[in-house]
Amino acid sequence: MEFVDSITKALSTFFGFDSSVTIVGIILIVSLLVRVEFKKAILGALKVSIGLTGLFLVVNLIQTAMVQPILNIISLYGINKSVVDIGWGCLGYAFGNTYGYFGVFVFLILNVLLVSIRFTQTLYVDVFNTWRAMLLAGLVGVVSGSFWIATLAVIIFLIIDVKAADIAAPYIEKINNFPPGGSWPHGTHFSFQACIAIPIEYVLKRIPVIKDAAFNAETIQEKFGVLGETTVMGAVLGIIIGAFSQIGVMPSLLLGVKMAAAFLLLPRMASILVEGWFPIIKAARKILVGKMHRDDVRIALDCSTVIGHSAVVPTTLIMYPLALLISVLLPGNQMIASVSLIIVLWESAAVNAITEGNILHNIIILSIIISLFCWGATIMAGPMTQLAGSLGYDVSKGALSAWDATGTPALVIVYKLFSWAFGF
Repeated sequence: MEFVDSITKALSTFFGFDSSVTIVGIILIVSLLVRVEFKKAILGALKVSIGLTGLFLVVNLIQTAMVQPILNIISLYGINKSVVDIGWGCLGYAFGNTYGYFGVFVFLILNVLLVSIRFTQTLYVDVFNTWRAMLLAGLVGVVSGSFWIATLAVIIFLIIDVKAADIAAPYIEKINNFPPGGSWPHGTHFSFQACIAIPIEYVLKRIPVIKDAAFNAETIQEKFGVLGETTVMGAVLGIIIGAFSQIGVMPSLLLGVKMAAAFLLLPRMASILVEGWFPIIKAARKILVGKMHRDDVRIALDCSTVIGHSAVVPTTLIMYPLALLISVLLPGNQMIASVSLIIVLWESAAVNAITEGNILHNIIILSIIISLFCWGATIMAGPMTQLAGSLGYDVSKGALSAWDATGTPALVIVYKLFSWAFGF
């Protein structure tokens, strides 16, 4: 176990750095390996880091602004749910437990082998987003008491992740005009939801009226004029939520301004992120095709690189209040979404790749997927709270969960399969 402890300590130290810093190092290494010019490598790494930093700042703006309105809604309308939404607070428990690091290490080695034998096309360089697998390991490890069962869960989960990414990648590339060679696993947070959308979209395209509904970003702007502009939609949404939550006139107007700013800035931050990745993707593909005669290998990228399509923000703005309403009214759900609501943006982009920008289809499919997240977060609240308790949380304060990652469908499926197979 000394070797395992050494790996765990090394990876724990690595992931202890801020992701916007570690990503610079990772991208520089990958860039130099695929022979990107040093100047372009430096600029690319910094642009990716700047893009991610900008995205996180905007996300934090939205999450902070929405806290008081949602608390007011819960209090004013007597809504009572037993599970507290901690959103990306899950990150601390993912990196804080020691069950997952070795599993990630084994998978990253295995991943190279799986790519070489053509089992998967996705080379998992986006290592930061393996944190969801580490959270799963903590959930499995704490409940089962077995380090090795937790390690196996990580490996199986990440194999599912890359296979889903292989399936979804062509759809995502096509709608976003992305150069060949990208993949978006993201710990089953992105491509897995695109895979869920594929059969649902197949059905929708065969339902009368719905199949012919051409409801895209251009249609919204044509029919609603200035109200169809995403910044105006964001402002109106913020003001309506403010009024509904009774936070006051001026706070409601301020919320509208913040929402407008956020949804204007998000695609622009994503474009900076993409600028940083492009030289690496092109250089990697040139080497793989020229030297190894492989034109099918894909590099795992952060899914924030593909949120810039014109239908994504309008879909997100419509789904934001709808997702909150689903979390309030859905039978069997015990967690009102608050800080978790922000993931609607990325799920919108995942589904949008399958519907080819059809906003009506996006809304229908996302309503189903959000319901799965709600039920998943409720199902996993027990193990999540147990893991948090093992890391110092006072469980008497109430159960904890989140859509990302405890409610993520693939994580729930793997956990329940392991629970059934190993009897915990």
